[in-house]
Amino acid sequence: MKPYCEHGGITIYHGDCREVLPQVEADVLVTDPPYGTGCAPRGGRHAGTLDLGSAQHPAWDVWSADWLLPWSGPAAVFCGIARTFDLGSALRADGLLVYVKSNPSPFGSSWEPIVTRGFKRTGQEHFVAYNAFNGQRHPTQKPLDLMRWLVNRAPTGAVVDPFMGSGTTLVAAKDLGRRAIGIELEERYCEIAANRLRQEVLPLEVAM
Repeated sequence: MKPYCEHGGITIYHGDCREVLPQVEADVLVTDPPYGTGCAPRGGRHAGTLDLGSAQHPAWDVWSADWLLPWSGPAAVFCGIARTFDLGSALRADGLLVYVKSNPSPFGSSWEPIVTRGFKRTGQEHFVAYNAFNGQRHPTQKPLDLMRWLVNRAPTGAVVDPFMGSGTTLVAAKDLGRRAIGIELEERYCEIAANRLRQEVLPLEVAM
């Protein structure tokens, strides 16, 4: 299995995580998989507003927890509120963290659950971050400061994100000096993540 690109402790794989995840060596999983809502709008620039112009209806937005079957280590996984119990059962969870949106959509929840297993149980268990369309590279991209907080709570070792998207988890891991692996089905997001990490002063070499 040849990586899409790798350098400096960061590796990106282009492929289906159901096939790639069982083949990689990592210690802790941190990811934001599809929620299955069918629509991915962003919050507006002001509290209680919605940027409808940013709304997308991606074909990949299908809920499933089957991809978790080969994973037995520590994990932190975002989900929609309605999926909390299903995800908790599939993950065999032992904890719950919360992402609080400082400018929630008027048509959505002001918070999102992060179902965990084997994560640190010290300090505050919620994080407040601004959720808005400010040049995001992916329709469901999470704030970088939120992902730094989450990765910082993770047990030691290499982090893997099976739904890498634009690479925010990888950037957070790099900022914290941790090795990380990203897996992404759509090649254009692999390139976006590689370019993003390159801009973050982490040179990446694309494998040919």
